[in-house]
Amino acid sequence: MNQQELLELSDLNLAESYREISRWNPNTDMAEQGNILFVSGAGTFPAINFVIRVGNRPRSSPDMLITQAKEFFAARKRSFSIIVRAHRDKDLLDRCKGLELYQVANAPGMVIEDMLADTPLPPGARLQQVTTEAMVHDFAEVAARSFTTLGLPEDVGRSVFSEPSALLGPHLYPVVAYLDAKPVSCALALLSHGIGGIYYVGTIEAARGMGLAEHCTRAAGNAAFKLGARCVVLQASIYGEPVYKRMGYREFTRYPWFICASR
Repeated sequence: MNQQELLELSDLNLAESYREISRWNPNTDMAEQGNILFVSGAGTFPAINFVIRVGNRPRSSPDMLITQAKEFFAARKRSFSIIVRAHRDKDLLDRCKGLELYQVANAPGMVIEDMLADTPLPPGARLQQVTTEAMVHDFAEVAARSFTTLGLPEDVGRSVFSEPSALLGPHLYPVVAYLDAKPVSCALALLSHGIGGIYYVGTIEAARGMGLAEHCTRAAGNAAFKLGARCVVLQASIYGEPVYKRMGYREFTRYPWFICASR
């Protein structure tokens, strides 16, 4: 796979992950207009309300995208995030910076191109593929408690997963790590466009420092390869980036995030 294929497939998988999120909560509202994807989440928190370009030939100007996004989210009384693909959206990146929008992240897009060797789990820990709605609730609880570190309120995190059956599709591979029978870490692989994408990697605060998120990421990524993925990609947080580098993931682009008011 060359760099151009990797960038295009990663973008497609990322966009598909946002469409997927809209299926996990019946109160989420999604729209696509031309090459722009809008997702209005179940709450007003900007991180679950966002706009991103899709496709490899952007047809909307930055001002048009921002104007349409403001109209879309103003009707829903929400501020929102603008997600930028640094390799393809330089004009939008420059415009966001020119408008002095608040940049909350500059997530590296990272890739691995082969399965990783398994390593021993800590004593008392076990990994489990999520196969029941009860286990989806375990996954949601871990995710909600984990992402408070990144500023996402627990109730907002839980609200994403209010349709648990949606996480049990054959194109998804959610994993939960249990420690002494309690759910403490999670990761999810999404299969689309011939590759796997890793999302929702997290560990509750009390179980950090044991490498459980790494184990979950490895299990989800290896499952994606077994299901036929050509590569596995992810967008790393500032906390996850050094872990993924140590595992063997390499950076291939960046995805800056900006916050924008709708009025």
